[in-house]
Amino acid sequence: MTKKGQVLFLLYLFLSISLMTVQSIKGPVQPLFFIRYPLNYINEAVTSLVYYIKKPFIVAMSLERHNEELKKEVETLLLKKQEYEEKSIENERLRELLSLKQELPEYVATAKVVSKNPDIWAQTMEINKGYKDGIKKDMAVRTVLGLIGKIKKSDAHYSTVLLLTDVSSSVAVKSHDNRTEAILSGVGEDYCILRHGLDMEEVAAGDTMITSGLDSLYPPGIPVGKVLSAEKNPSMLEQDIKVGLFANPLKIDEVMVITRRRDM
Repeated sequence: MTKKGQVLFLLYLFLSISLMTVQSIKGPVQPLFFIRYPLNYINEAVTSLVYYIKKPFIVAMSLERHNEELKKEVETLLLKKQEYEEKSIENERLRELLSLKQELPEYVATAKVVSKNPDIWAQTMEINKGYKDGIKKDMAVRTVLGLIGKIKKSDAHYSTVLLLTDVSSSVAVKSHDNRTEAILSGVGEDYCILRHGLDMEEVAAGDTMITSGLDSLYPPGIPVGKVLSAEKNPSMLEQDIKVGLFANPLKIDEVMVITRRRDM
């Protein structure tokens, strides 16, 4: 045996004796035991790295879900706020009508508007009270602000109101400012015009028109509207006078039906 071989043999013998000594003391040697800790460390590092990479996305998704929930809560609160405001406005209108009712011996009924027909040739609205509530044809219909028309027809529980803006509508009025009398007629627009009056040249923009009671239909003294313009028409003896109604029929939700005292 060469010298190199002897050295290798002695090294092998030393390692063998050392291994047998370790095994006799600590039991059999497990080769993977020495790499278990590095592998665990690597596994924990990879797990932590994946968590930190995923964390912003998880947080973003959580925030998005939370934002959606908040949006739904805000929408619900806004709807409740709108409902509350609408109820509050409606209650205020009804209180005003109730207050007016105490002042009107001609009062018949208070009704809600259930539909509107703003067609240029037939401007009407439907209300939820009829002849079973004491409503009859030709009774006047008004709001707190002023006159809007008369009952065209009445069924048991519903009635049709012919609005002042309808082309077939007319009412005797007079100026609250200078007592000039005239006929207010509808033209199918959101305003009316004055016709066939005496001293029409005295009517001016800003004058307030009220019912005169001379048509034996509408009670006298009901506010109707304000003169928007009064211009001389070269082809006619009368002025072209436009009147804007105090009570816009398209913005009305409740009305009051009244009658002349002789009909009560």
